[in-house]
Amino acid sequence: MNNDDQIQHYLDLCKRIYLRMLAEGSWPWADSPNSEDLIESDDNPDDP
Repeated sequence: MNNDDQIQHYLDLCKRIYLRMLAEGSWPWADSPNSEDLIESDDNPDDP
């Protein structure tokens, strides 16, 4: 298995885990699973 195959296998596994967690409602972060809802640390005025 070359590096590209290993990376693709890993990404496929991550996607299956993510979709299962969403379906089960077991997403571990209370705020949101949507990347557009996440805040970069540089953009957070409450983070010194």
